[in-house]
Amino acid sequence: MASHVAVLVLDTPIAGVAEDFGDFGDNVRDLLKDSVIPVVKYQIAIPLENGAARDSDVAMMEKNFAQVESHLQSGVIKAIVLTGSRSDAFESGNIWLDRLNEFIQSHLFTRPNFPVVGLCFGHQVLAKNLGCKVNRSPPETGWEIGTTTIALNKSIMSIEKSPFKKPLTLEDGKVLEHINLVEFHRDIVYGLPPTSTASHGLIAETSFQNFGSTNKCSIQGLVTESGPIKILTFQGHPEFITSESLKMLEIKFEQKLIDKATFERSTYNTKNLINQGPIIAKVINNFIESYQ
Repeated sequence: MASHVAVLVLDTPIAGVAEDFGDFGDNVRDLLKDSVIPVVKYQIAIPLENGAARDSDVAMMEKNFAQVESHLQSGVIKAIVLTGSRSDAFESGNIWLDRLNEFIQSHLFTRPNFPVVGLCFGHQVLAKNLGCKVNRSPPETGWEIGTTTIALNKSIMSIEKSPFKKPLTLEDGKVLEHINLVEFHRDIVYGLPPTSTASHGLIAETSFQNFGSTNKCSIQGLVTESGPIKILTFQGHPEFITSESLKMLEIKFEQKLIDKATFERSTYNTKNLINQGPIIAKVINNFIESYQ
């Protein structure tokens, strides 16, 4: 098989959305359409009914994990992207998530200078495996949803091999201080990885910076500052285009997951703020290419 970026799809298709916009993996593939390395999807999440999975689905999941592990070993996979999901990263007893946690620890955190990207749930599950607290937002915070303005951490521009330098620099030389990304989450990462106390050797040698913050979520992403584990994550969904985001807002409202005021405010923001996901696409491609 040819060299490629592996996208691990961590949810099943969302009814009412996937028919028009594809699944999480399709969204990532579209986001990274300008990647110099081809992008290939691997379905990891499987349907669960009352916490149980069908034997055939488990077999399919294991087959896909085996393929990914084999391609990592042979060097065919050049980077991995973990997608979003409707699941909770802190869940236990979920067969595919338990298997994913094992995979992250044994195959991703043991490979120096191998680029790993996480989006929303992918961000959270990587952070959890790095030792961060990941849980529900406080009740008074609730959902962060729709296109949202993030205040950027200026120091991300000065890290070694910063993937942000060119994409965040305007033609006049000024650097973006804020960016608008689509958000769909009510779980958050509560702090930076406590690497100084990590028992895992490569994690203990790695330090991370925070991408940015909002008033609802202070950790909007992680990027390796120094050290062997190369991580880039975003709490937002740069892969969601505006029309898809508006459809998902409608579904959340219909499912009574958000109230009318939240729906109307988030819809207004999503229609009126410029979705700058394409800028993050350039950041991700830069990040992956810098470690080839």
